[in-house]
Amino acid sequence: MSDPWYVQLFKNYAHSYENEPFTQGTVGECDFLEQELGYNKSLSILDVGCGTGRHTIELTKRGYRVTGIDLSENQLELARSHAAQEHLDISFLQADARDLPFQNEFDAAIMLCEGGFCLMESDEENAAILQSIARALKDTALLVLTTLNGLFPLSQNLNAFYADAKSEEGSTCTSTGFDLLTLRDHNTTTFTDDDGNEHTITSSERYYLPPEIRTLLTGLGFTTVEFFGSHLGAFSRDHALTQKDFEMLVVARKSLTPDTLVNLCTQACKAPLSQAYKLILQTLTACGKEMQKQLPHSEVSALYPGYLDMSYVAITPPSLKKHQLKLALVYLHERGTFELWLAGRNRSIQARVREQIRGKLPSPYELVEEAKGEDAIVRCQNPSFPDFSNPDLLIAHLCGLMHRMLQDVTPLLA
Repeated sequence: MSDPWYVQLFKNYAHSYENEPFTQGTVGECDFLEQELGYNKSLSILDVGCGTGRHTIELTKRGYRVTGIDLSENQLELARSHAAQEHLDISFLQADARDLPFQNEFDAAIMLCEGGFCLMESDEENAAILQSIARALKDTALLVLTTLNGLFPLSQNLNAFYADAKSEEGSTCTSTGFDLLTLRDHNTTTFTDDDGNEHTITSSERYYLPPEIRTLLTGLGFTTVEFFGSHLGAFSRDHALTQKDFEMLVVARKSLTPDTLVNLCTQACKAPLSQAYKLILQTLTACGKEMQKQLPHSEVSALYPGYLDMSYVAITPPSLKKHQLKLALVYLHERGTFELWLAGRNRSIQARVREQIRGKLPSPYELVEEAKGEDAIVRCQNPSFPDFSNPDLLIAHLCGLMHRMLQDVTPLLA
């Protein structure tokens, strides 16, 4: 069985692909993407069907963290070469957009110049691409894609469009029939590969109507789906989608509605989460009691539950009390780890002690600089995830860490 047409096309078609007229609008398109991203360079972005990396590289040069994936290793090789020439560290991965190896990892995804979508040989495969992208995105995320506009062939002549779009260096396409029932254009494409060999392949591309895209995306949790005309190198919200636009630009956002958030919280509070929460609090309480037993002249605070934020118990032995300090065993719920914090009664005490021990801390202790919402002076992270299956061993381990920190840090306060 021969490879699908889109695999045949991109086997040896990277340098030639970059000469196509429809690949020349990268800078203007990235200007639009930055606006939609709110110029937030902390966001992680997935470029689906990245090809030779033109959008991935341009966005990375502007300070964004982008991962590029493509089915064609030939295209990716050139993308990696371009990134190396620019001295950019970019992850370019060979992957099938229908089954991406990501889950809830990215704040945004882009899929431009079709990027695989529309090229698949069945509607189910095209839908699988959107499903895979939705899985790769976080609960609150942005998706920007371009796709073939189903309004166009219903009112325009495809072969006339292909003739107008023809260039000396690019590929040529001839429609052999547009199916009104499936919205598929069957055509032949002639192109010259990177070795100068000419090929002709038979292809089938799916055009989509806006209501179809909206239905697909809202079914995947996208709460807003907007459509615009896709203009090469000049994406803009000012371009309303019309039947004269060969491609449409889609901007979709995932967000959790207030009702959804409350329902998720209600479900999450049921077992097993409630049992896990109680287990964490029981461990902290047991550690506090054990430290009180081992250091009977110390004061142990009441348990601070801090639901789904941080929970902690603190001990204040005489060696810390005279400095108005305490040692807290903290569980960070979002990270699933315990940490030890040396903390002071107020900001002025924290500032004084911070300067007193600056440059004196041995490993693995970390001096915590003053910042809004930061209560620790010294932090000791526990790199391994706790093993709650053996409570006695876990409690002994955590109490051992507390004893060691007291022994290591207290002499620095003299």
